Amino acid sequence: MDYMFFREPLKANPALIEKWGVAATAGSESEAWSAFVSDISDRFFKGSRKQRVMDALILSLDILPPERRADALACLLTDGREGIAAVEEFWAYVGMDRIPEADRARVAALLLHYEIGK
Repeated sequence: MDYMFFREPLKANPALIEKWGVAATAGSESEAWSAFVSDISDRFFKGSRKQRVMDALILSLDILPPERRADALACLLTDGREGIAAVEEFWAYVGMDRIPEADRARVAALLLHYEIGK
């Protein structure tokens, strides 16, 4: 699937990238995460299933500053079955090389816990 309609405006919107980063750091249970997902759903995915939003987020992980990517991945995995399904389907395209060295052990543990790549 082509998510350029999401990726390109996202890349051009530092405030939205910052909002995503802050939400990811706050965690999937936070109001910041709920507000971010709701905002991008309304703005880019009106009428779409949550699965499309989660797919777009995992496929756009590289747009985030590297130090925010592990938190964003953790949010996707802990936000429910749609996030897990998105990571499961697209992790091979994202890959560990986009995760900073300092966060790789944490990400590997998350992937193992959620049985991604099995």
